[in-house]
Amino acid sequence: MDHTLACFWSPLWPLLLLLYLPPQGVHGFFPNFWSRAMAVAWGSVTHQDMTEDAILNVTLRLFMELPHPKGERIEEENFKDRTFLADDIFAAFYGPEVSAKRFRGAIAQVANANAAMDFLNTTRDDPVLHFDSELIHSANAWLLQARKEVLQAVRSEQYSIARVRLGQLLHSLQDFYSHSNWVELGRRQIHPDLAQPGREIKSIATADTWTCSDCAELTCEGNLLKGLAAKGRLTTGYYGSQPEKPTGKCSHGGKFDESRHKEPRGGINKDSSSVYFSPHHYLHSEAVTLAREASTHFLEKLWREIGNKQFMRLLDVSPATGLSFVVDTTGSMGEEINAAKVQAWEIIHQRRGTIQEPAFYLLVPFHDPEFGPVHKTSDPTEFQRILNTISPLGGGDEPEMCLSALQLALQNSPPYSEIFVFTDASAKDAHLKNSVEALIQERKCKVTFLITEDPSKTRVKREMLAPDRFNLYVSLAYSSGGQIIFTDNENIRRVAEIIGESTISTVTLFRHQKGSIFSLPGPQRRTKKQASEQDVHKFWIDSLVNKVVVTIQGAVQSFDIKDPEGTFHTSTSAHVTLAKIQSIGGIYRVFLPSPVLAGEWTLTLRSKGHYSVHIQGLPTYLVVMATGLNQSKSGSVQLQAVNLESRTGSLGVLTLQEEARGKNLFVAELPQELLTHSNFSVVLQAVDGEGQKVERAASQVATTVGSLLELSRDTPVFPGKSVAITWKLTNPGSSKHYGLKVSSIPQVPIHISSTRLQLGINQTATGQISLPVPDTAAPGSVITITLQASLLHPVGEPNFAHIQLLVMPLTQVQKTSPPLCNVTLVDGFCGPPPSPCHAQHWRATWQIWDEAGVRTVQEEGGAVVPHQADGLAELLSYTSDCCSQKAKLEVTNLLGEKYWCQVAAAPAVSHKVTTPADVRKVATFADVGKETTPTDVLKKVVAAAVTTTTTSWWSVLTVFMATHWLRQ
Repeated sequence: MDHTLACFWSPLWPLLLLLYLPPQGVHGFFPNFWSRAMAVAWGSVTHQDMTEDAILNVTLRLFMELPHPKGERIEEENFKDRTFLADDIFAAFYGPEVSAKRFRGAIAQVANANAAMDFLNTTRDDPVLHFDSELIHSANAWLLQARKEVLQAVRSEQYSIARVRLGQLLHSLQDFYSHSNWVELGRRQIHPDLAQPGREIKSIATADTWTCSDCAELTCEGNLLKGLAAKGRLTTGYYGSQPEKPTGKCSHGGKFDESRHKEPRGGINKDSSSVYFSPHHYLHSEAVTLAREASTHFLEKLWREIGNKQFMRLLDVSPATGLSFVVDTTGSMGEEINAAKVQAWEIIHQRRGTIQEPAFYLLVPFHDPEFGPVHKTSDPTEFQRILNTISPLGGGDEPEMCLSALQLALQNSPPYSEIFVFTDASAKDAHLKNSVEALIQERKCKVTFLITEDPSKTRVKREMLAPDRFNLYVSLAYSSGGQIIFTDNENIRRVAEIIGESTISTVTLFRHQKGSIFSLPGPQRRTKKQASEQDVHKFWIDSLVNKVVVTIQGAVQSFDIKDPEGTFHTSTSAHVTLAKIQSIGGIYRVFLPSPVLAGEWTLTLRSKGHYSVHIQGLPTYLVVMATGLNQSKSGSVQLQAVNLESRTGSLGVLTLQEEARGKNLFVAELPQELLTHSNFSVVLQAVDGEGQKVERAASQVATTVGSLLELSRDTPVFPGKSVAITWKLTNPGSSKHYGLKVSSIPQVPIHISSTRLQLGINQTATGQISLPVPDTAAPGSVITITLQASLLHPVGEPNFAHIQLLVMPLTQVQKTSPPLCNVTLVDGFCGPPPSPCHAQHWRATWQIWDEAGVRTVQEEGGAVVPHQADGLAELLSYTSDCCSQKAKLEVTNLLGEKYWCQVAAAPAVSHKVTTPADVRKVATFADVGKETTPTDVLKKVVAAAVTTTTTSWWSVLTVFMATHWLRQ
C-alpha cells in the first residue's frame, strides 16, 4: 500500500512520531525497536530486525557472487556469529573508504514501509494485510498482487515505489508465521506455497470448524483444538471487532485485542516474547526463524528473477549516485546549458566502468509557462543524446517555472540524490515552496542552485523585480543541505566543477551565512558603502576525513584560515604552503591538503556585506543514522550526544543512549519545548578511538509540523479505471481550521471529499480522493498526487503529503478463473397480504470465491455486509424483512473489480435450498486436490444444491451473478 507521511521521513520525525503513536494499533511482530522499547519486551525480534537481516543476508550472497573490485574474495564464514551491519558488508566489498549511506537509506525505506503497516490508518486494522481472521486465501492473493507491483516498479525503474511495496509485502509475509498455527502444526520449514505464483494454499479451516478452546490465562499453551493438527488445517486468529469473531474461533490475543474476552478466550499470536502481548510467546523464536527465512527466500528469488543490476539498484547496493539536472532553457541560458553539458560529459567519461559511475541520469527543462518533461535513463549515451537536444528557446523575461521543474525532479529521484538547478531567473511558482520542502525532507535530497547574473544579458523585466528574489532558492538550498552559488556568464563552467565533487558522498563540517541576500554585485545594483567588518568562525575537523573543501562567496575582501598547529593560510599570500586556494569570480574555494590535521581550525573573514561559508569533507566513511561507527582508522567511534541548532543558536544538547545493542541504534529524550521550533539542524557529537572530538551535521534541516497528514490506497491502479485514495489528517494540538487542496502530475480530473474542516485537540478526519486513470496511461508510468492542508485559523504554514500511483498493465486484471457466487441457503417466507411485510423475515447465505480475494461486500444502498472466511471462499449471511424481497450485493475484490450477487425470496412458501453442512458433504474448498480447481468445486456445490431440493426450486428461487466494472 503506497503511503506517505508528510513528516515521517525528516531526520528526527521517525523518533517523534513513533513516540507519539500509541501501541494499541500494533498486532503483528513489533514493528520496530521503538514499539519494543515501549512494551518493555527486550527479547522480542521486530519486523524491522527481520527485514534488515534478510536484506543484509541476500546482499552478502550477492557480493560473494560478484567479481570483487579489488580482486579479493568475501567468505560467509567471516560474518558468522556476529551482528550484520550494512557498513561492514559494504566495506568488505567496496572498502572502508566508500560510503554505505544510500544502501542504508534503501534498507531504511523498506523497513519503515514494513513497520508503517502497523501504524497507518488504512493498513493497521485490515485483516487481509496481517493474515488475520482466517482470510488466508485473500491475504495470499494480496501478496501475489504486491509481488507483481514490485516487479512492475523495478522494470519501470521506479525503485522508490518498489521499495515501499516490498516492505509492505514482507510485513504480511512475516505476519503469517506469527498469526497462523503453522508453527503449532509442527512445521519447521517455510510454507512452500506462500507468495508463490501459480500455487494455492490448501487445507484451511472452514467456517464451521471450531479451532480454539477457552483460555483464561496469559499463556495459552495447548488451546488449539487437536483436530486441526490431525487434519493439518490452517487457521489464524481474529483481532478486534472487524470482522467479529465467530463462535469457536481463535483470537489473536494480547493486551490490545478486544476479541480475546469473547469465548473461546485467549489467543495464538507469537508476535513477541512478552506474556502480556503474545499468548503463544513461548513460540516467538520459532516464528521469527521462519519469518526471517521466508523474507530471505523471497528476496533471493526476486534477485534471481530481476538480475544483479536491477536488484542492486533496487537496494542502492552501489556507491554510485545519480546525476540530476534542472535546467532553465530560456534564450539567455546558452552558456549555462553548455556548462551542464560539459560537466555531464566529463562525469560520464571519467567514471564509466568504475564504482562511481552514476546509477541514473535525469534532466528536467523549464521556462515560462512550460516545464518538463522528465528525461530519465540509466544509459549514459542516451543521456548525452537528450542533453544535446536541449538548446536555449525564445523569451527573456523573468520569472520562470523553476519550482515546478524542481518538484518533478524530486518526485523522480531516489532518496539521497543531489539535484543541480541552473537558472538566471527567479521563481514564478513560489507558491510551491512548502510542497518542494516536504519532498526534500521526504526524499532527503540535496538541492544546489547555480545562478548566473550577467549585466550584459539583462532580462526584459529584471529591473522591475525585487533584489531579494533569489532568497527562495537560498532557503531551499539551506534546508536541503545543498549550496547556492552565484556566478556570471564568464565563470559558469569553472563553477560547475562543483557538480563533479558533490556527486561523491560528502559530509558537512561547518556552514554559516551572514545576511539574507546572496548575489554578486553588479553595476545596476545600488548599495550603500559599508565599513569592513571582521568575523571569526571556529570549526572542527576530525580524524575521519581526508579531504576538505571550504567554499566562501559574497562581499569578502580577504580571509585567513589557521590550522590546529597555528599555521596560517591566507587569501592574499603569494606563497600558500599548505592549501590550494582557487578564486572564481567572487567565489573562493580552499582545498586543504590531505591528510588534514585533526583539531580546531579558525576562519577569519573581512567583509563589507553578506557572505556564506560552506565546509564539507570527503570522508573515509560517514556517520549517518549511526552507521560506520566501527570503520575508523583511529578505532571505534563512540556517540555521546546530539546538539539541536536553530538559526538563533543551540536548542540544547541531548545525551544519546544505545537502545538496541549491536544495531547502532541510539535514542535521546526530546524536550517538549523543541516542538515550538519549526526548523532545526541535527549535529552528532562523538569521540574517536583516540579520544578526539568528532562532529557531524545532518544534511537536511529537520522540520516540526503541527499536524500529521497521510495518504494511502488499497487497490492497484489500471488504465481506464477509477482509483480511490484515502486521506487522514490528525491534529495533536489546539483547535484548527484547515483548507484542503489536491493536485496531480500529470493533470487529471480529481475530486476530494472535503475542502474545509475543523479539528479539535487530538481529533482526526478521514476522507477520499477519487480520480479516473486515463485510458492512455502507460503501464509503468506514475501519477503523483499532492494533498495540501493549509492552516486557515490560526494562520500557519501548510502541510503536504505526496503519493505516487504506479500504473499496472490491464493484463494483471485477467484471472484464470472468474469469480463465483453460490447461494447455499434461503430460509424463511414472505406470506401473502394482509400480513404486514415488516413482521416477516427471510435470510440467505452466500459462498463467494474470487481468485483475487474479496475486499468488501455491500448492499445496493451502501450498507456493509459482514463476511467471514470459509476455507478458500468467503461466507456471508443476509437477513431482510419481507418489505424487500430481493437482495443485491456488490462484491469488491482486492483488484478493485466490482460485481453483483443477487437473490430473490419466495413469495408464499418456505423452501430450504440446502444447508452449508449438506454442501460440504459433497465437496469443500478445504478438500480440493491439486487436480481440482475452486471453480470445479463450486460447480459440484451447485449441482448438489439442485439435486437435494424439490422440483419447485426454480419457481421459488432466482439466483444469478453479473460481473462488470463499475466506474466511480
